[in-house]
Amino acid sequence: MKVWIFVFVVFAVTATVCTDDTEEAAWQAAQVIPEASRIFVLRHSKRVIGLEKIIGGQKVDVKNFPYQLSLRSNGNHICGGSAISRDWALTAAHCLYPGRDVATISLRAGSSGRLSGGQIYNVSQIIFHPQYNPALFDKDVALLKVAIPFQGQNIAPILLVSEGYEPVEGIRSMVSGWGRTLTDTSLPTILHAVDIPIVGRSTCSLLWGEGLVTNDMICAGQSGRDSCNGDSGGPLVSGGRQIGLVSWGSTECGGSLPAVYTHLAATSVRRFIRRVTGV
Repeated sequence: MKVWIFVFVVFAVTATVCTDDTEEAAWQAAQVIPEASRIFVLRHSKRVIGLEKIIGGQKVDVKNFPYQLSLRSNGNHICGGSAISRDWALTAAHCLYPGRDVATISLRAGSSGRLSGGQIYNVSQIIFHPQYNPALFDKDVALLKVAIPFQGQNIAPILLVSEGYEPVEGIRSMVSGWGRTLTDTSLPTILHAVDIPIVGRSTCSLLWGEGLVTNDMICAGQSGRDSCNGDSGGPLVSGGRQIGLVSWGSTECGGSLPAVYTHLAATSVRRFIRRVTGV
């Protein structure tokens, strides 16, 4: 399965940009804890968890994805995220669990580049879903409040799906991020995106095994088109609204197993977001 866990640290605008090698090392270090956790839970399975990337996609301009964020820890990219209002961002809980010093977490917005451009926003508050299960990655969602409201060129919040929405199998969706690609073993420096179909929950459960895919998850992907390492926490969008965020999947990115995303329209998830942010 693919699991993306990225650590983010507040990165002051005046901070020195890290080298790509340093950032890669920081990102790699952030993968260990969640992977070990899920391997423990799934030790009975032949499938091993891993991290995800954009597979089968292409480079895109952030002006067409103005909600896309890079979640950063001490200035290093560890996960994706999305702006959902002027003050709040959304990411996967596993990217920051069990808790990071908020002073070390930041978000880059308004840039297609992972290493430069756009604006850096310090995070003032991190709130995990109160029922997040780190062993099963259930309710894998966290909210980030920024110290200064999002604003500026190529920065705009994404509308969230309404509570109770269930995507129909086969509808198209778009996932974006700076995760690894088949042609690049390192994290790409430019934002990528790929169009993928929704996979029905019953089909997804049959493929992954009983009890692994809950009602708080949705699945998407097809052979050769997928999310992967470095994409965790990033947005899954359909019909102009964010319907999910990258949570976990297979080590064989782009293989026969669909990726699994946090289901933002699930009652427990959607009400948590609305209660905290008013969105």
